Amino acid sequence: MRGIKTSSSINRIAASILLCFYPAQVSAQPDFPKPTAFSAEWLPVYPQVAVNGTHSDSLFKFMEHNGRIFAQVETLAALGIYVPSETLTQARRADASVLQTASETIAANGDNGFSNSTEQTVTELQSWLALESIAELNTEYDAARQALSFTAPLAWLNLPISHIKPDGESAYTTVRSDFAGIFNYDFNLSRNGEGRLNQALLTETRLATPAGYLSHNQYWQRGASQSSSAQRNNIRLDTYWRSVWPEQGLALTAGDLLTSQLGGGGSSRIGGIKLEHTYTLQPWRNTAPLRSYLGETTLPGTVDLYLNGVKQYSRQVSAGQYEIILPPTISGSSTARIITTDILGRTVVVDMPLYGGSGMLAKGLKEWSLEAGYLRRQYGKQSFNYGKNLVGSGTFRYGINHYLTAQIHAEGGGGHYQAGLAASTVLGSLGQMNASYARSSYQENKGRQTSISFSTQKRGLSFGAGWSRTDDRFTGVGVIANPSTYRPEGTATRTASASLGVNSNLWGSFNLSYLHSRYQKNEEADKIGVLSWHRNLGQKSSLFLSVSNNFNHTKQRSIHAGASMSLDKGYSATVAANQNNDRSNNYRLSLGKSGSGLGSTTWHVGWQKQIHAKGADKDHINGYLGHNTQYGDGRVSVYHTKGLTNWDAGWNGGLVLMRNGLFATRTINESFAVVSTDGIADVPVSLANNKVGATDRRGLLLVPNLLAFQKNNLDIDITDLPLDIQADRARIQAVPSERSGVTVNFKLNRMHAASLTLKDGQGQLIPGGSSIISENGTPVAVVGFEGKTFIDHLTAGKNRFTVIFPENNGNCRFTLKYQKPSSSDGLPDLGETICTQ
Repeated sequence: MRGIKTSSSINRIAASILLCFYPAQVSAQPDFPKPTAFSAEWLPVYPQVAVNGTHSDSLFKFMEHNGRIFAQVETLAALGIYVPSETLTQARRADASVLQTASETIAANGDNGFSNSTEQTVTELQSWLALESIAELNTEYDAARQALSFTAPLAWLNLPISHIKPDGESAYTTVRSDFAGIFNYDFNLSRNGEGRLNQALLTETRLATPAGYLSHNQYWQRGASQSSSAQRNNIRLDTYWRSVWPEQGLALTAGDLLTSQLGGGGSSRIGGIKLEHTYTLQPWRNTAPLRSYLGETTLPGTVDLYLNGVKQYSRQVSAGQYEIILPPTISGSSTARIITTDILGRTVVVDMPLYGGSGMLAKGLKEWSLEAGYLRRQYGKQSFNYGKNLVGSGTFRYGINHYLTAQIHAEGGGGHYQAGLAASTVLGSLGQMNASYARSSYQENKGRQTSISFSTQKRGLSFGAGWSRTDDRFTGVGVIANPSTYRPEGTATRTASASLGVNSNLWGSFNLSYLHSRYQKNEEADKIGVLSWHRNLGQKSSLFLSVSNNFNHTKQRSIHAGASMSLDKGYSATVAANQNNDRSNNYRLSLGKSGSGLGSTTWHVGWQKQIHAKGADKDHINGYLGHNTQYGDGRVSVYHTKGLTNWDAGWNGGLVLMRNGLFATRTINESFAVVSTDGIADVPVSLANNKVGATDRRGLLLVPNLLAFQKNNLDIDITDLPLDIQADRARIQAVPSERSGVTVNFKLNRMHAASLTLKDGQGQLIPGGSSIISENGTPVAVVGFEGKTFIDHLTAGKNRFTVIFPENNGNCRFTLKYQKPSSSDGLPDLGETICTQ
């Protein structure tokens, strides 16, 4: 829109004269005209200029003639406005008559506002254009405010693209691990109805150091019955050393380990070494592909982003193009809404359908793994049985672009090799497709494995389908550990499956799945279908139903139905019935209570009645009791039927040796921290707002199961601290390394302070608001109501102070004799203290 606002000639001349004294920098333009040369027809003006809402700090020369504003092409270019040549040609044609008349007037009268030379003036005049003649360039001139505003097409402006990114986490600084010894144990004692007593102990011994950790897992078992002698087993399971470098995403493992795999293939156990680059060491980093949206706004404004109706953030943008990097979404479909509002209130709304895949890598990201060693044989049965042939494997994953992630894998050794490819791709907003292909060769037999699958989730609908084919000649490198089991017959296993899920607020959740599987050419295929339904009845109860059927075996059909109810305080009840393939009917009833954290108890009891088709009935009763403590978890369970009773009991926990102290704790599978409160006992400690215990008499507490390479919020409850104890802070964020321990020190300082009542020499209360200054000139306190005063940072012996009355109305001095208390009996009250002149 074009609009020119002008005031009287007197206002224009006055404004021009005032601008002669404006101290701002002026851009390079033709020489300023002399005021004495100004004519009534042509007036040079120097307004404050704004281009598409952005103000310029420089002054530019324009000409005003009969209420119209003229500018030179160079001036527009200096403002960042590049007018196309075709548009300039059209504008010059439109202004030709006006400029010709002006040239003739100047030539005849010699009166102009450009220069003293008439010949130069006529030539210079041809370079000026009326702004209103430039198509698609909207201008608004306010002569009273000396402001000129341009709104140009974005294609004419050389503006940078504004990049808008979600608020991301920066790399965390991992705390250096302390030396620590960890011993985890899980002991179980059981007895069956025949009198056989079994004892089992599963342990892990771990040594954590700043350079990494050493882990050793052992299993011990002893069983005996009334009619047989005791049998014992003592088996080493795994022993390995592992070092990690989270900043580089590298990990080195030496000892017993699992090889990498292709897609959903199987891993092999080897004794050897593994070097890998993995983003699991950088959980703060987003590795999923991120979509982007490129938009534009003619004027500055605000961009708001919503995902599935939930506002994510709001950002200010300048005029021009902007690119929004959308935050990662959960797996499945979602909708992003971008709302752009400029400074005039005009709004543009854009909806983008998105699909978040699983297991995808962003463009340019890569993960890899290399392993080499000797195959482990008879795992869980023998401690040190390894193959004699060296084997190796490697896997490489790469994000080709934001829609395609590829993987290659190879392994071999001892006359065997295998190589394969896999890929995952997101098909726009339709869903995700995965495919893999691998070949193997062993004992002159070449095998193949192929698979393809598709899955999608859209609002209340989910669908998945897959197909795979594996011939019996295909095998992994683990076959060389036991070659006698490899007996290919030239057959292939073919499997096809499909599933459909529907979620309705009115009817509940339905799921229908079908599996078609054939193992031999001449064998009849299994065709199994399953239909399940679940519906909530309010917030505390639900109904469920499941039906399965093998269409090639009519007798293989089962039905399961029931109802459950959640009661207050963690109590729940379930009643269910099912019919099995043998036409037997089962009826079950259970009642239980779930625990509510540390120090809570979990229990449930159940009854089941089984009625066989031939009329034989059987009743079953079972029960379970578990209790969680700061030092470990205990459990007991009982099962009884027809005079036979089975029971088992167990306890699992851990011991940690760290900071010259031994701690009994729950099982420590992940990282942990030793919290110190400077010797203050019974201080409650919380992890992620959940209480995990209180410090012991040494002021220490071991907190298990911290998340490695992530921020773990550890808090102490300062409300119950003694009055003379002060905490520097109540929360510390700990970022431990993998399966290691760190020390978290909460500095608690004992306050050396006292309260007193100040009076002057006549026994009158010192007026409130008086300042108390220590003898080194530092203000330490202010006298409160009725002379009450609290002074901190006292030293043993004499402490001298000066009191300055309000409005400098005199002063007085007093001395305190302070003795540090031997115990935390609270802050002392020194009573009345005389302040003398």
